Amino acid sequence: MTRCFVSMLVCCVLTQSGCAKPKHLTQTQQVEMMAMLTNVNHAGLTYRAAVIRQMLQEANWAAGRLNLPIKHPIQIEDVLDDYTGLPWFSVLQSTNQFPDTIFGTHIFDTSIPREERLRALKIGISGRINTTDFQFTFDRGRLRSITRMDDPETERYSRRLVELAGKPSLIDSNGAYQLATQWLAAMDVDVPALEKQFGHSVNQLRYLPSGGTNAVLLPLYYVGLGTNNAPKWKPASYDPAVEVEILGTTKELQDLEINDPSFSHRPLLLITNALDLIRTPNPSPKQLQNPATAQAYELTPAQVLNYTRNFELRHSKTNSVGDTNAPAIKSPHF
Repeated sequence: MTRCFVSMLVCCVLTQSGCAKPKHLTQTQQVEMMAMLTNVNHAGLTYRAAVIRQMLQEANWAAGRLNLPIKHPIQIEDVLDDYTGLPWFSVLQSTNQFPDTIFGTHIFDTSIPREERLRALKIGISGRINTTDFQFTFDRGRLRSITRMDDPETERYSRRLVELAGKPSLIDSNGAYQLATQWLAAMDVDVPALEKQFGHSVNQLRYLPSGGTNAVLLPLYYVGLGTNNAPKWKPASYDPAVEVEILGTTKELQDLEINDPSFSHRPLLLITNALDLIRTPNPSPKQLQNPATAQAYELTPAQVLNYTRNFELRHSKTNSVGDTNAPAIKSPHF
């Protein structure tokens, strides 16, 4: 029963996170994997601040390279919404589905001190930051997508496609392809390698108005490179390696997605001291009332207020007065 429970728990956790479970793990390795996961898979304000700083830096680099119509540089006060991915699910993976470390497939072997194995994990930044106009999404040390937003939660034109019907486009398919490849090259994506290996496609969005019978073409273009770059286990509709959405009426970037980061020449964004940051206790709400302290943790006044309210709610339920850490899964004892 215990073995089945542990196996099911590992599979569920990894499936929900988008990670594949390494094959051929023994029961002992599976238990050790869960122990490592629960050691690192919680992140307080210190870890979050380190991730936010790197996301801001990379977002500013991308905004500059793409000449995005956005305040530059983006500051923490310009971020309307953000999310920081949990450390374990930001660990870099090898092609054999094990974490990419010096220990290879022995990363879960208990004969090696756990502290050494934990410190060998490479943790990349994962999360997103939303400004008034754009969302920047990161996964395992890479900027994966840039999306133009109507508000922090809605992609531009997703609710207003009818407004584009009949609008003339300033570009055709060739023009969309030229713009897309220029932007991708500016983002250090290896366009020649993608073209040589997989080719490209350009599609224009068709829209069926409410009550209509005939679909109309909208001036929204989708340029995909690497459309045949799908793993054998993926369906034919698998996303291309990279894809760019362009609004033809203004020739503006709407969305840029790097689904296969192997074609990106950007350096990995790693949290080199992740374990120490994870283990750093959160400051108290009283400490965060100091603007300088809040700024050091990349927190806006609204976030400080929200953190204080959550802290008070948590401690009113537990009657605890000494714990200032964010809620975390406790590591099991073996």
